[in-house]
Amino acid sequence: MNAILEKFNVDVLIVSSSKLNFDECRIDPQFFSTNQNFIDGLKTKPLSDFCDYIFNPAVFKREFLEDDNECRYLASAEIVSLEPEITYITNSQADNLNLRVKINWVLITGFGTVGSIRIVDEIINGFAVANNVARAIVKKNYEGFIAAYLASSYGNKLLNDYSAGAVVKYIEAPQIAKIPVPVLDSNTVKKINDLYLMAVNCREEAHILLLKVKSLILKYNNLPPLSEFEFEILDITKESEIKFTNLSEFTDDLRLDAHFYNPIAKRAVDNIKKYANDFRKLKEDIAKNVFYLNRFTRTFVEKGFGIPYMAGKDIIKIRPTEVAYLSYTETQGLNDYKLHTGWILVTCSGTLGRIGFVYKNYENSVGTHDLIRIVCKENFDSGYLYAFLSSDYGYNQVMRYKHGAVIDHLTPEQVEEIFIPLPSEKQQKQIGDLVRQAFELRAEAICLEDEAQTLLTQALTN
Repeated sequence: MNAILEKFNVDVLIVSSSKLNFDECRIDPQFFSTNQNFIDGLKTKPLSDFCDYIFNPAVFKREFLEDDNECRYLASAEIVSLEPEITYITNSQADNLNLRVKINWVLITGFGTVGSIRIVDEIINGFAVANNVARAIVKKNYEGFIAAYLASSYGNKLLNDYSAGAVVKYIEAPQIAKIPVPVLDSNTVKKINDLYLMAVNCREEAHILLLKVKSLILKYNNLPPLSEFEFEILDITKESEIKFTNLSEFTDDLRLDAHFYNPIAKRAVDNIKKYANDFRKLKEDIAKNVFYLNRFTRTFVEKGFGIPYMAGKDIIKIRPTEVAYLSYTETQGLNDYKLHTGWILVTCSGTLGRIGFVYKNYENSVGTHDLIRIVCKENFDSGYLYAFLSSDYGYNQVMRYKHGAVIDHLTPEQVEEIFIPLPSEKQQKQIGDLVRQAFELRAEAICLEDEAQTLLTQALTN
């Protein structure tokens, strides 16, 4: 019988009757996966026993705004992002629908990508989060332990096994509450909990440093915040993009697309020229090389048999977890795609303008061809350049160059045209050092989480 079913590509699993739980009414093989055997022989409790409450808000119609006086909103995919897209919903909608998240809640994505985990920190405290992200209000002194367990290969596998859906997987609070959690000795739980919360603190410190960097970019270059300026919105319905320009601007690049004449980008350039003590284009004595690479044949292999492959979405994640791996031996020109310390990465296809910095993170990885690489000259601080390109002044300049009828694109030649204000070398170094310190803290956070996962694995396997 099994041979016949396998012939027709039917998922089959032999299950002991002792494991059947008729209350669940589950007959899908993944629910009885043999990968769950690690809990056999262990004392467990349902996740709900470690929590005061687990819930999903009700489904709601999103009414997005562009008003930073309203509530910041995070979609499911953005809870593990270091630099989520800036979106707002009304404060009243966030409050009335109980969408805001609070410190030390554990967030669990439950739709599409199931099982991405984040402890709510000071960075996203009070943000509204999508309803398909479950909120676990974990009992005190267990927040880090539960987050570590659910993020581990063991807990994450259970989250996916307990999920439902023929095409797109989903899981919500009632099923998440039933996930079995091993009862470990209190000393081990405390160590894991403390390590995970220390990682959260490291990321918070890094965030504070990068906020300071953004203020120093403005201060040292005498630049007023772009938010101080009012810009006339001609396309209120957003069904089309409308911008005013004059004849001299129109003839510069022969561009007919309205966003090239974005008044915010124009104001950014005008302010740099007016207020900065010195400025240059990126291609002028700043960048040694600005380039991307050709498409190439990718031979993917299992983890442990290849080198991590970073897509554009991976460079802004707290820690890339679902990366692919390229074969060391079967990928031609692999060395050309390797990333090196100090390089700045810019996403240049699809979602544009995400900025990454290679510093104690992606050095042992290769990057997709859809990343523009910026290599600074030896006497220019790459940390400062990363900080500026990540600012409003940098981002709006980058985005004015997007082009493409269906999928947006950027080219290295366009990025080279960005104006960079230049404070003193001492000030550039101060900003660059703060950036590097922030990335060291992010790297330390990953090490702390890895240490917690090692302790958890030892406790579960011994």
